[in-house]
Amino acid sequence: MRRLFAVLGTCGLAIGIATAADPPPVVTASQLIERLGAGDFREREAATAALHKAGPGAIPLLREALKSDDPEVRQRAAGVLFRLQRTAESTAMLAPKKLRLAYRATPLGTAVNDLSARTGVRIVLDTGRIANPLRTVTCETDELPAWEAIERFCAAAGLEEVHKLELELQKPPQGRRGYVSLPQPPSADAVPVTLADGTARLSGGRDTAVRVTALPRTFPGHRVTLGTGETTLCFDIAPAPGLNWQDVIAVRVHKLIDDAGRPGSGGSTPPPPASGGGEVVVAWGGAAGGAFMPAVGAARFDSRTGQPLLPDTVPNPRVVPVPLKLGTPTAKSIKRLEGCVVGEIHVPSQPLITISDPTKHVGRVFDGPGQTRLTVLSMNEKGNVVTARVAIQYPSPWASSARRGRNPGGLWPEAPRGPGMSMTVQALDASGKVSPYQTLNIDFSDSGDGGQVLVQHLDLGFRNAVGAPAKLVLVGPRPVVVEVPFVLENVPLP
Repeated sequence: MRRLFAVLGTCGLAIGIATAADPPPVVTASQLIERLGAGDFREREAATAALHKAGPGAIPLLREALKSDDPEVRQRAAGVLFRLQRTAESTAMLAPKKLRLAYRATPLGTAVNDLSARTGVRIVLDTGRIANPLRTVTCETDELPAWEAIERFCAAAGLEEVHKLELELQKPPQGRRGYVSLPQPPSADAVPVTLADGTARLSGGRDTAVRVTALPRTFPGHRVTLGTGETTLCFDIAPAPGLNWQDVIAVRVHKLIDDAGRPGSGGSTPPPPASGGGEVVVAWGGAAGGAFMPAVGAARFDSRTGQPLLPDTVPNPRVVPVPLKLGTPTAKSIKRLEGCVVGEIHVPSQPLITISDPTKHVGRVFDGPGQTRLTVLSMNEKGNVVTARVAIQYPSPWASSARRGRNPGGLWPEAPRGPGMSMTVQALDASGKVSPYQTLNIDFSDSGDGGQVLVQHLDLGFRNAVGAPAKLVLVGPRPVVVEVPFVLENVPLP
């Protein structure tokens, strides 16, 4: 019997050594791409899932896979390539500013001003809710992302953020002849971070340039449908200044586990509007002769004076309602919530459309990203001047602002744009150098697609010494869709 145990023990030891000495073979990205066309569906699915985790190093191989003779390989490679490219682009564009905090017995106001200047985030104190604004703060950290540094500072200073569903709108002074223009609501990156005394801490993602947090249980924007598990949870999505963040396209929920351990998902019920919408009547009084016109939003006019009736508040552009479907209708909190915020960023001063040898492409329409178009309507030589008439099409800033809630009624243009955010035409000579020209005429007379786009006509004059351009380039902001991943834990429900 002892001999039998000894033999079994020796065999077991040998098997254990063999198992430890033979790790599973590493599957390369090239091998995974080959498996995209495997005969077994499960093998194809496993290879696709593994490639999604392969990282940006697999992008060149996936581009080559698009040339495969197998349509299954091409289709799956295209889907994986799209996801990896967007992830890589998002990571690069959302890289956060990092800083180290070293406040030692620093006055609160001085520390807040310094932190605001270093992060670029507008941080203000609610003086009415600060017991001792002259107290000192000590906060020392290693290098942290900007939003995480702000959170550490708040914890050390005994501060918490004040969140508002609506923002007060400053009324502009009355202009000449009684004209009052509608003030532009702030963009998401211009909304200040307001701090007051408190110890509340919110679960959130703070490792990128866009902070994602779930707002407190008592926030007035939350909605609950009793007995159904349908809950609309408001998120605070705060982009850092300088990103040219435009809007939140969607919030995708990948995983939801409530406090009872049951899984949930993103809800199907559309979130309620942040403020009153629908069709209102705009009454033009005074010199307008009392004419009436319908408009969408909050734009209203006094029928007696013709003056606009400005709203007292506007929706906070950082607050985004997210519908959820809970596995437990009576759940009090979410144990873990994973997902991503899909947003739009504009990259300024990008070449959008290039027309080579425009004299040979008169009348041809060239399409670019984001509903942009460039057309050479005519090229004429008269005297010592070469004249080029071009038409550029781009999304209407009026319609874009109205869609994002920044222009109620669509009656006023958007706020002035920053550098590199306007559409311009650049002329290049044969060597690639910029050819100077004179803008002879600008015409905004045309619009299309139900007012969603503008068509601008330009007459460009080139001296004979310069000659006709070798290339015409439409330069402007390029829209880029990015994804901000987040993981939230122990989120209290309303």
